Amino acid sequence: MDKITNKIIAGFALVLLAGLGIFGFFKVTSFLDFYSYNKNLETSISGAITATEGLNSEIAEAKTIFQETNDSKNSDIADVLPSDEDITSLTRAFDEFSIENNFSNNPFFISSITYNDSTESDTGTYMMLPLSIKVESSEDNFYKFLEYIENSGNLDNRVRLMDITDVSTTFVEDEDSNTISFSLSINAYFQK
Repeated sequence: MDKITNKIIAGFALVLLAGLGIFGFFKVTSFLDFYSYNKNLETSISGAITATEGLNSEIAEAKTIFQETNDSKNSDIADVLPSDEDITSLTRAFDEFSIENNFSNNPFFISSITYNDSTESDTGTYMMLPLSIKVESSEDNFYKFLEYIENSGNLDNRVRLMDITDVSTTFVEDEDSNTISFSLSINAYFQK
């Protein structure tokens, strides 16, 4: 009986040893899979952190470019649609146009500018500064001035936004001079 018991114990020990081996194999395989998963996860996290840092850098650069562009456009808009009447700058713009276009054979002379009280637009979203301007000029400069007013408000030329509400002209017939005297009623716009 001792032999049978020893055989049973040896068989049981072998089955137990085989079970422990199989269990150990699966546990080691599981551990190696888990270890590999952790390594892949660490690599993925490291890659995500690097990508995030790259995105943060690109976002900061895009914000800087946006801010610079926005500041530039706001400056351009402030030139064409100022925040107040800014009569001085408007008068200076008319004077600059006059200086650039006044020649003896092609005159442009502003004899007077009269500013009226500003009014609110019908919609209440902006303000208008009505003004009257009297000019003596050649026919070419007359049309050039009309084009100047027509192209006002363009962000590229940065001329204050204006429109003509009334035009009256008088042709002066003189042998030496072919000038036009004209009066314009203009609205110059500004922000409310």
